[in-house]
Amino acid sequence: MKVKIINFFILIFFLIPQQPLTASTSVKVLDIESNELIKTIESSKNTDQEVECGIHSITGITIQANPLPNNGYLIKIPLMESLKVKNQWMNDIVSEVIVVYNPSTKQNRIIIYNDENSPVFFDTDYTFSKLMKELNL
Repeated sequence: MKVKIINFFILIFFLIPQQPLTASTSVKVLDIESNELIKTIESSKNTDQEVECGIHSITGITIQANPLPNNGYLIKIPLMESLKVKNQWMNDIVSEVIVVYNPSTKQNRIIIYNDENSPVFFDTDYTFSKLMKELNL
């Protein structure tokens, strides 16, 4: 029980966008199962393009009670340039996203924070193959 509570707070801390004095441009990869930061790379135009493709491939809002898988990765991506997201579920400017990547099911999700700083989970058809190759996942 204690482990689940600790894991919950670690995930929440990772999911809440941080506003440091200097904006971070590092893409961070967290292993969901071990709750460890396993990789950090610098953000680039390629990562921004992958995120934009993923956002354009959104199929709907995730409606599961627990949208995070038991294993896989959370990939926190700060965008080099903010992106306007306008679809039937959201109309906002986005500066950071979190990709939920589960290699065993190939089911990907994107977490976007709305203007009230609440996470919104979206299902996407996009595979993020270039990003996964760059991250060696």
